[in-house]
Amino acid sequence: MNLFIVMKAVITIFFVVLALGLDVNAQINPEEQAKIDSIFSQWDHPNSPGVAIGTVKDGKLVYSKGYGMANLDYGIPISGTSKFYIASMAKQFTAACIALLAIEGKIDLDDEVHAYIPELPRYGEVITIRNLVHHTSGLRDYLELMYLSGTSFEDYFTIEDGIQLLGRQSNVNFLPGEKHSYSNSGYILLAEIVNRVSGMTIREYADRNIFKPLGMNDTFFNDDHSQIINNRVVSYRKESDTFKRYVQNFDALGDGNLITTIKDLYLWDQNFYRPKVGGAKFLDLMLTKGRLNNGDTIDYAFGLVHDTYKGLPTLSHGGAFLGFRTQFIRFPEQRFSIIVLASVSGSNPTGKAYQIADILLKDKLSASEPEVQKLTSFEVEPVPLTKDELRQFEASYWSYEENYSRKIYLKSDTLRYSRGEQNENRLLPIDRNEFQMLDVTDGLRVNFHLKYGKPYKMIVTVNGNNPSELYAYMPLEAKDQDLKALEGSYYSKELDCTYVLKVRLDGLVLMVNDVEMGHLRPVMDGLFVIEDFGVIKFDEKNKNVFVLDANRVKQIKFSKSKTIG
Repeated sequence: MNLFIVMKAVITIFFVVLALGLDVNAQINPEEQAKIDSIFSQWDHPNSPGVAIGTVKDGKLVYSKGYGMANLDYGIPISGTSKFYIASMAKQFTAACIALLAIEGKIDLDDEVHAYIPELPRYGEVITIRNLVHHTSGLRDYLELMYLSGTSFEDYFTIEDGIQLLGRQSNVNFLPGEKHSYSNSGYILLAEIVNRVSGMTIREYADRNIFKPLGMNDTFFNDDHSQIINNRVVSYRKESDTFKRYVQNFDALGDGNLITTIKDLYLWDQNFYRPKVGGAKFLDLMLTKGRLNNGDTIDYAFGLVHDTYKGLPTLSHGGAFLGFRTQFIRFPEQRFSIIVLASVSGSNPTGKAYQIADILLKDKLSASEPEVQKLTSFEVEPVPLTKDELRQFEASYWSYEENYSRKIYLKSDTLRYSRGEQNENRLLPIDRNEFQMLDVTDGLRVNFHLKYGKPYKMIVTVNGNNPSELYAYMPLEAKDQDLKALEGSYYSKELDCTYVLKVRLDGLVLMVNDVEMGHLRPVMDGLFVIEDFGVIKFDEKNKNVFVLDANRVKQIKFSKSKTIG
């Protein structure tokens, strides 16, 4: 018999029955097991990284299994006791430490962060601990700052390095409390606050106050990447027909860098029903949603996201870093949870977790919410518009806030909303200048505004909410701009790095640390998009200056270096 299969069987039986004292009567039936196993079959062989899963029902770990290998170098299979790096799923544990300190009266959630970390710039605004917890601080994301500066995530990096990087920033993305925008920066600062308030590292504090009381003996914040960890899972990426191992030298923590197992996460899950740590006040705080300055609540609580799945309320958080991909979804009303820990990029643990929910909660889900139907035809009475009336809205539109473009054009008597690369939707006129988007599950509507008879802007709403404004512009080609005048070296004090723009036959390219980051695709005069990187906009009056906008980092200033000689 294949040694891999034998090892997997022995490990699975030992872990599930002995280590956890599994209630055999509570196990899922063989048909359900087979369906779950089929979800992960592509990783269930001895030459692949893999996944560990756990499903919890009514206080029992009813199914736990490993698929694939924890370490391809040594042929070690994944099991329920394999120790995974869980990336951003760790945020709930950092938030839990903050919640405990608040309950103890050692901090106030509305305290100003600078009272604890005075070296952080004030940016002219008050940022509170609560802002950090709920991602409403406006702080630029330190991981994206690293990436934009040309630093690899496989380089050595500490929490002190992260705070120094934030210390160089001259501004925030938005006023604290005005928006919710996910930022890892807040959680490394929370980890540092735990350290400075308690006198212990967050590793020590969490171990003493959370992990040890719950019996989570294989869980800890990993503040030393060189530490030897038995049963450690290695992460991988797929390149062509083989796997490559990621090198992990990262010691920053709070936003991630927690090591744990399926077994220990099961114990943590049970604390939300029968609390051994924190009590009722702690649980209430952990589930408290954030609130914006205008009074609106957001779904992000203390490292946990409130959501629904097919009508059922959920609490969840996932993670992704290097090759690790993780997801933990709790259905509190059903006392049911799903944990998926994966060691290879592209494994989609969130989608897999919901597939498990579809199997094990099928009766609950089908009774809760009918299948959502896409609006595909004229279910709304259309307003007849001539081709000329439709053509007046044809244009390219740009979102200055989110930095993306859309194109509206007429095809076969119907307006099309195009995102590029054959990704488009039909628009159904329901008023003279208002359209319903077809072939989508959400109620997306597009409202056009003309100025002097020409396209001016369009406003896109989802179910009447979250308006996005996009403005008409005239697209430019590279040949329409003097690219040679833009060539040169540009320095950013905030990133402490130099960007080099070079003109090549196929256009302008960006180099960072002698690595080509991408081509600058012209959008309009002085504005360029670099795919999967960011947007560069040159100053209208001074082409020696530009600002860089990325996903979680806005308005980084670069100035052209003076040529010597």
